[in-house]
Order: sequence, then C-alpha cells, then structure tokens
Amino acid sequence: MRQYESLMQELTEEQERLAREIRQRRHNEALLGVGYLLGEDAVEAAASRVQELAARREDEIAEVRGWIDRQSDSMTRRALRLRYIDGLPWAEIARRMGYADESGPRKLVGLLW
Repeated sequence: MRQYESLMQELTEEQERLAREIRQRRHNEALLGVGYLLGEDAVEAAASRVQELAARREDEIAEVRGWIDRQSDSMTRRALRLRYIDGLPWAEIARRMGYADESGPRKLVGLLW
C-alpha cells in the first residue's frame, strides 16, 4: 500500500510540474513573442511523464481494488476503499463508519500488516 500511495503522490507532483512548465512557457511566449519555442521540450517531457504515471496508476488501482475485494471483513474493506480508493483522511473515514476517532479504522487496516 505504501507503493500505491507513493505512486499517487508522484502522479500529483508530476501534474504540478507539468502545470508549472506550461505556465512558464506561456509567460515566456507573452514576453518574447508567439514564435518562442524554448521550453517546448520540457513541456512535452512533463506531459509524457504524467501520461506514463497515469497509466501505471490505473494498473495499480485495479490491483489494489482486487486485493481489497479479497478481504473477508466488510468493515475492513470499507475502510480500505475509503482510504486508498477514495483518498479520504482517517478522520473522515472514522466519521463515515461511526467511530469516535480515527484510531478505529486505522486499527482495522493495521491488522492486515
């Protein structure tokens, strides 16, 4: 699951880099003219990394969903889906599942490790 979380964060970071590259390129075009081509390679490289990570993310999501579906306990499956598929914080998961604090769903998930 750590690898899965890291991949999700990596994709977010690459998307942010791509957005910065695009903003920088637009800024340079505005300053230097429409024909300005420097920075185009950086934008294309960033877009390519985002596409690659997005494809890997889809593969990882499918694998994680399968693993979650194989868990026998319904409460554990719910906690896992809310955390790793929906990306909710532990406090929100606890609220949705009727726990007083986040330690309840964390313990459910912690039993798997």
